[in-house]
Amino acid sequence: MAVDPKGCSAGLDHSKACLTSDGSLKLRSVAVLLQFSPITVHGYLANAIFPHMPIIFHWIFSGCLKRSLSTLTALLAVYIIIETFDKTRFLGEDFTLPLLIEYLALKSPFMIAEFMPIVILVSTSLYLIDLSRHNEIIAIRAAGLGINKLVTPILSVSVLAGLLTFAIGQWVTPITNHQLQRIEKVHIKHLERPDQAVQWLKDGHRFVKITPLARNQYAVVILESDGRGHWLRKIESQKAIYNQEEWILHDVFISTPDQTGLKVQQQDVMTLPSKAAPQATRPPEPDEMNLMQLRHYISSLEHAGLKVAAYAYAFHKKLAAPLACLFMALLAVALCVHVSNRTRAASWGLVTSISVGLLYYVAGNASGLLAVGDQLPPAFAAWLPNLVFGGLSVFLILHREGI
Repeated sequence: MAVDPKGCSAGLDHSKACLTSDGSLKLRSVAVLLQFSPITVHGYLANAIFPHMPIIFHWIFSGCLKRSLSTLTALLAVYIIIETFDKTRFLGEDFTLPLLIEYLALKSPFMIAEFMPIVILVSTSLYLIDLSRHNEIIAIRAAGLGINKLVTPILSVSVLAGLLTFAIGQWVTPITNHQLQRIEKVHIKHLERPDQAVQWLKDGHRFVKITPLARNQYAVVILESDGRGHWLRKIESQKAIYNQEEWILHDVFISTPDQTGLKVQQQDVMTLPSKAAPQATRPPEPDEMNLMQLRHYISSLEHAGLKVAAYAYAFHKKLAAPLACLFMALLAVALCVHVSNRTRAASWGLVTSISVGLLYYVAGNASGLLAVGDQLPPAFAAWLPNLVFGGLSVFLILHREGI
């Protein structure tokens, strides 16, 4: 490693770090970069995903990834301890120890997906504060490297976290949340939850009452009106099957009003096109469905004239949550990349990050409640926290970089 007349050492990728008066390295970043070797799992992962990126990218990526995994592990450990103490009071004949273990295992994916943005915010803040305490950010900037050399690997970690969040929300939590509902209602709260319930649905000028029976069969009552409040006929069937957007009715009784009173006809089989699908008779929880199921279910509810706010919000939330990881990483950079190496300043940076993370979580829950209560459009409510905190992070970065 050569030393120029100004007392700076040139390293790999033309990086430089200034020397102290006694000739020793004041900063350790260049030495770390030169000695970096992917001997850890994080290093191997960095090389496997980004094989052609420079060493500084691998070094920051692996360090940030390691801090994110340790933060996530710590959060899960705290959750398991708290949840264990909370649920032990329900232990008994119905809620046994193996069921408690199953409950904790089933809820872990939900916790990971729910708090991943905050994990990225806190872990990235801790990692940047650690770099500042060892003057490594100064070394990177003194070497003539722009902030993009620091931000790019951090954003790469957040993209991986976002993909993990999306995968869990799409393919894992719909299954685990369904099991959690069963355990909570049946074994903890002792509330039997029927698979389906009777419900009236609107299908154009028809009102359909669907009562679930065994083996995917239903008892159906259909009232047809002329759109002005006058009913035209009543169709009743004690054995009906729904297939490809039509009802196949067996043993049908059709009641029609006429001038002499009520005329009743009987048919063995009757086919009736209808958008009132039986899947809408038991409203499933939004967090028990993936994106495709939510989209189809929202369409069924809209055709039936029912409210879709909760399901529309859940649909957009599944899309917004992964991007929240990206915005939280940018916010951590904005808050902590310029923190000095003094302990007090580092502490304030960490406290600010945690406070912002809690504020983001509260804002997300508040916007969700407003969406379900029809106070905000569901799509706007789902994306609002991302827009606010993402815009704030970009503004702070540009302001502090003087752009």
